[in-house]
Amino acid sequence: MLEDINKHINDIKEEIAQKQVLENKLKDLNKELCKGKEELKELEYKLNKEFDDVEKLKKLSLSNIISTIMKNKDEKMEKEEKEYLMAKLEYDQCESKIKSLKVNINTTTSRLEDLSECENEYSNLLNRKIALFNIYGDEYNKNELINMEAEIDSYLKEIKELDESISVGNSLVSEIENTKKLLESAKAWGTLDLFGGDFISSLAKHQKVDEAQRHFSRTSNLLDRFNKELRDININGLRFSTTSKTFDIFFDNIFTDIAVNNQINKSYNDICSLQRNVETVLKNIKENKRQLLNIVNIKRKEYEEFINNL
Repeated sequence: MLEDINKHINDIKEEIAQKQVLENKLKDLNKELCKGKEELKELEYKLNKEFDDVEKLKKLSLSNIISTIMKNKDEKMEKEEKEYLMAKLEYDQCESKIKSLKVNINTTTSRLEDLSECENEYSNLLNRKIALFNIYGDEYNKNELINMEAEIDSYLKEIKELDESISVGNSLVSEIENTKKLLESAKAWGTLDLFGGDFISSLAKHQKVDEAQRHFSRTSNLLDRFNKELRDININGLRFSTTSKTFDIFFDNIFTDIAVNNQINKSYNDICSLQRNVETVLKNIKENKRQLLNIVNIKRKEYEEFINNL
């Protein structure tokens, strides 16, 4: 009977370890969401200010007249519009991060709801086990089993932390693959554009760049999550600078096609480098998990042998 109870307890303990990991994760996610919302407010203020600056330059005013007289209105407009677009990019990236956090919070909360009864179930099984100990066991055996259980519990929690890291890492690799495909397409259109392409090839290239930028935002958000998971398992995080959006289709006098194509190539090389780094880290994490699972199996066998000898 004791052996059957222990098998059931082992299953429940894995759920409890998962619950503890998710509770800590949810706490961190809520803190990050509050911080992100504050940051979004600041960026919204900055964005509105930059927009106002652009609108002011478009209206007839004393400064507008002076700018026209001095023949620098186009230069000022160019500068203000670029600043507005950069502010918009920052705002969009922060907004994307907040959306990602909310999805992650909802998913984590749902997973915790599925585990809500595991601790009560564990408590009931433990009471039955203690009752059997009081009948068959002595103080030494009780303490020995408690120590063995605590050691196994520690390993189980580590494994659940690794599982969370692997899950986020796999999502990150998938997102990187999507971004690579878009950049490869942008590179192809960019080459055509550079060697005699028309407005259509230029538009297609920039549509790919624009879509890739959205994927870069998602990649950046997933990388932040991945790095948080890595910190939980004491592994150094990875770095990645997202590409800056280019606007030469609208501002040919600022950005040349060559500069844009160089940026696309650089972004592609950066994302490939990130993919290699993530896959290397994932490989190490999976190996760590494999080793821990072997240790847990050994410890559980020792535990079962100890119970059988009572």
